[in-house]
Amino acid sequence: MFRKPLSLQLRRGITTASKETIRLHPALTKAPYVLPGHKTFVAPPMVYISGEEMTHYTMKLILEQWIKPHIDTSKWEWYDMSCKSRDATDDKVLHDAVKAGKRLCSIFKEPTVTPSAAQVKEMGLKKGWPSPNGAMRRGWNGITISRDTIHIEGVKLGFDKPVLFERHAVGGEYGAGWKAVGAGRLVTTFFPDDGSSPVLCDDRVLKDENNVVVTYHNPLDNVKDLAEHFFSRCLASNTVPYIVTKKTVFKWQEGFWTICMHPQRLVRTGRFRLSA
Repeated sequence: MFRKPLSLQLRRGITTASKETIRLHPALTKAPYVLPGHKTFVAPPMVYISGEEMTHYTMKLILEQWIKPHIDTSKWEWYDMSCKSRDATDDKVLHDAVKAGKRLCSIFKEPTVTPSAAQVKEMGLKKGWPSPNGAMRRGWNGITISRDTIHIEGVKLGFDKPVLFERHAVGGEYGAGWKAVGAGRLVTTFFPDDGSSPVLCDDRVLKDENNVVVTYHNPLDNVKDLAEHFFSRCLASNTVPYIVTKKTVFKWQEGFWTICMHPQRLVRTGRFRLSA
């Protein structure tokens, strides 16, 4: 988004004095680094979520030295997602950021810290705040987390073609509830919104004196969007798609698989040689 206007602006301001030296236009040697007659590029609205540790310091340098001198970021909305900020606002900053992201549909997030017990004590926090990522994905109806391989010219990898990774962005352990319990009976019951009879999901006896009970669910409504996004990317890059589940053991993953492999979806997104 920023690269083209910036590179055009700089190229127009560079004059070659000889093969050995390059002379910049005087206007490009000091802030606001804009050539006469040229307007500063105004970035569109975006939610910027700052984190902490090394990436935060790196992004601070990038913003101060490379972005803000050349680009007007006045339309960006800024949210401090550091542990101390979340603690001071009782996590209101997280809820505000999620609302803003849903409104603007454009978000940049630095890596954040989910504090350990030692960090809670070290930072003087009220409690160990959970990872903000789950709340963000749920609030934005997160479809997928894309993590692709990075290919750099001159660096040889163990594979030549790009590998595209997609992971369902909601549900699972990120939204899990848990409790440490002792020996006893554990019952999981579902109560439908329509007022119909409750459904017994699981009933088991815990014989150990020390147990951890973890409860989570996998939402499936947006899997069709994930599948079409994934297949479309594979089609565009001429990449063979693989849908990876362990549905032979984890039977609840059958629904995810079935939605991804729906015949009409495959027809819409192109023809593939599918492997499982």
